[in-house]
Amino acid sequence: MAFQLCSREPWDLFVEAGVSVGRQLFALVFILVQVLGPRSHDNLMSCDPLRCGWYSSIFCEYTKAYVRCFPLLAMAVSLMVATRMVLNHRIYYQLLKHDLLISFEPLLPSQDSLFRLLLWCFANAFPHFIINIWLAHREAFHLVKLGDLASSAQKLMAANVLHEAHQVAVFYFVPAIVFLLFLFTSYDTEALLLPLSKFFEDDFEASRTALKRVRFMRESDVAARVQKGLQLKGDGATIGDAFQELADTTATDAPATVARTSRLQLRAAADKQRLQEDARLRVTWTMWPARLLLDPRLSDKESVIFRCLWHVFLAVIGLLMLVVFYCLSCQIWKDVGDVWSGQMPDMAGVLVEFVHFGIAAYLCIMLFRQSASEASR
Repeated sequence: MAFQLCSREPWDLFVEAGVSVGRQLFALVFILVQVLGPRSHDNLMSCDPLRCGWYSSIFCEYTKAYVRCFPLLAMAVSLMVATRMVLNHRIYYQLLKHDLLISFEPLLPSQDSLFRLLLWCFANAFPHFIINIWLAHREAFHLVKLGDLASSAQKLMAANVLHEAHQVAVFYFVPAIVFLLFLFTSYDTEALLLPLSKFFEDDFEASRTALKRVRFMRESDVAARVQKGLQLKGDGATIGDAFQELADTTATDAPATVARTSRLQLRAAADKQRLQEDARLRVTWTMWPARLLLDPRLSDKESVIFRCLWHVFLAVIGLLMLVVFYCLSCQIWKDVGDVWSGQMPDMAGVLVEFVHFGIAAYLCIMLFRQSASEASR
C-alpha cells in the first residue's frame, strides 16, 4: 500500500474513540453522582412553595430538571459524536490506503442542533443555583453596596455565600464546562486525523512517490454517491472494489481542479450549503460512511473484522444508553409520584424530563436502526 502508517487496525479506531468519550463521561459521571446520588438533596434546592412561593417553586422544579437531565443528555450526545468519529476515521484511512484523500466538510458545533440543545440545557440549569444561593442569603445580598465592593465582599464571605458558590462551581459548572470543551474539540474530524507529515518519517522518497498518485475527493461528492448506492457485483466484493467505483465517479487528480472551473465552484458552494443544512436536520452527524463500511457485500477480511467490532461497539453504547434511560425513568417515576401526592409544581420538572427522555430515545433509535438497516442490506 502507499502509506504504511495509514494501515491502522480497526481496533485502534475504537480504542481512540473510547479514550475520547471516556474523558467526557468521566466529567459527566462526576456530575451525576452529585445531582442524582444520595447527597443530591444537599446540592440542589428544595422547591417547597412555602419557602419560595408558588411561581418560584414551579421555576425551581423546571430548572432542577435541567440540572439533572443535562449530564444524561450530554452522555447520549457524546456517544453519538464518538460513533461519527469512528466512521469518519475509518473511511479516511481506508481511502488513503487506496491512494485516495477525502476532504471532510467542516461541521462546527454552532451548526449542530444537539450541541445547541446542550447549551440550552446548561443555560437553564444555571438559574437553579442562583435562586438557591439568593433565597438562602437574601439578608446578606440586601447589605451589598455596589459603591463599596470590598465591604460587600466581606459581608458575603461572612455569610458563606462565596463558599457555596465555590462548591457549586466545583461539583457542577467546572465539570460541565470541561465536558463541553472536550466535546467541542471532537467535532473537528480532520484535526484528530494523523497529519500527512507523519507518513514521510520512515521512507521519504517512497512516500513522496506515493503522494503523487493520490487522488482527491470531496465529502459531499462521496456522500452523495454512497447514498445513491454502489453497484458492487458478486458476493466476493472487497472494500477496494467499492473505492475504485467511488474514485471513477468522484475523484480528481488535483485539489485545485474544482477551483479552476467556475461551474464546479458554484456546485461546490451549493453542495457545501446543502451538506450543512443536512447536518442540522440530521442532528449532529451523518451516517453515510456506515452505508459503505457496513455493507454486507464486502467480504474482505478487514471489512468483516470491522463489522464485528462495530457490533461490539454498538453493544457497549447500548449498555450506556440503558443507564441514561434508567436514570431518567427513575427520576420521572419519582416526580410523577410527587405530583400524584399533590406537589403540583413538580409537573414542570416531569415535562422537562419527558422531553429529554424522548430526545435520548430518538438518538438511540436513529443510531441502531440505521446501523441495522445497513448491515442487513
